[in-house]
Amino acid sequence: MTKKPKAASVKSKSKINAAERMLNLLALLSVRSQPLTLKQIRAELLNQYSEDGDAARAQFERDKSDLRNLGIPIDMITLGGAQAGETAYRVNRNNYELTDMGFTDDELQALQIAAATVRLGAQEGEQALWKLGAERVNPKLGPRASIGFADPHLGTILHAIGKRAPLTFLYKGETRSVDTYGMLARKGFWYLVGFDHLRKAQRVFRVDRIESSVSVGKAKSYDMPKNVDIVKSVPTERQMMAAGDYEHSTAQVRVHASLARIGARDFGAAAAVREEADGAVVFEIPCSNGYAFRLWLFAMMDKAEVVGPPDVRELVVRWLDEIAERA
Repeated sequence: MTKKPKAASVKSKSKINAAERMLNLLALLSVRSQPLTLKQIRAELLNQYSEDGDAARAQFERDKSDLRNLGIPIDMITLGGAQAGETAYRVNRNNYELTDMGFTDDELQALQIAAATVRLGAQEGEQALWKLGAERVNPKLGPRASIGFADPHLGTILHAIGKRAPLTFLYKGETRSVDTYGMLARKGFWYLVGFDHLRKAQRVFRVDRIESSVSVGKAKSYDMPKNVDIVKSVPTERQMMAAGDYEHSTAQVRVHASLARIGARDFGAAAAVREEADGAVVFEIPCSNGYAFRLWLFAMMDKAEVVGPPDVRELVVRWLDEIAERA
C-alpha cells in the first residue's frame, strides 16, 4: 500500500500581500514591550500566516529575513519559566529609526525625485527614503507608500487586540465602542477591524482618522468570531475607488508604458481600453470615490494622465491648480 504524499502546506483563508504582512509584523513587534512567540504573533495577525505550522514558520522566516535586509534588527530571546525553551521576538525601534530630520513636504518630494532620477545602486536609494519617511519612487515596483509606525494610537490598539479588550474613541463625530478583531496596513494607512456597538455590525476604521484619545476596556470582554477575515474586511484600492457618489463612476487614464503592468495588476486586463504606439495603455479606472482616486492618480506622478471624461479631467486640473497655489 503506497502512502499518499503529505500536503506541503495548508493555505490560509485569504491571501495577503507579503509586503503588507511584513509591515504588520514590524508594527506589532515594534510597539510591544514584551517579546512575542510565533504562536502569539499568528494569533494577533489573524489569518495573515498560513494555518499550517510549517508553512507559517517558513512565511515568518522570509518576513524576518526581509526586515533584516532593510536594516531592521529583530532580537531573539529564549524564554524561561512556564515557556522555558521557547523563542520569542521583538524589535527595538531605537536600533533602526532615525531621529526626525525636520524635512518639509517639499524637501521630501525633492528627495523622491532625486532618488528616482539618480540611481544610488540596488536598493540603497529606496531604503534611504523609507528611513527618512518619504514614499518610494521606483517604476519597477509601482507606487508605494511608507507606513508610519509612530501613530499615537497604534500601541494601544494592538495591546487591546491581544487582550480582547474593547476600545472607545471618537470617529466622525460619534463615540464608538468597538470589540477589536485586528489591524491591517494597506496602501499607506492602518485600518482597525472590529464590531461597532453603535452600528451593531462589523466595521472598518482608518486609524489616522480617530478624533480623540483611545480608551481600553476590560480584558477578555468578548470572544473572537470564528469567521472573521481581517484581510477581506479591509477594502482593496479598487473597491475604495469605486465606493462613492461622484456622477462619473470611471475615468479613462493614460498610463505610461513603464507602469502599464501596474494598471493591469491593480484593475485587471479587462480594464485596458487600448494600447498606444509608444506602449502606454489607457485604462478604465473607478473614480466614484474622489479622494481614493486622487491618491492613486497622484502616486503615479507624471506617469498617468486623465484623458476623459472632460468633467473628470477638469476636476483633476483644479486639484493640481490648488496644489500649485499652496506651493
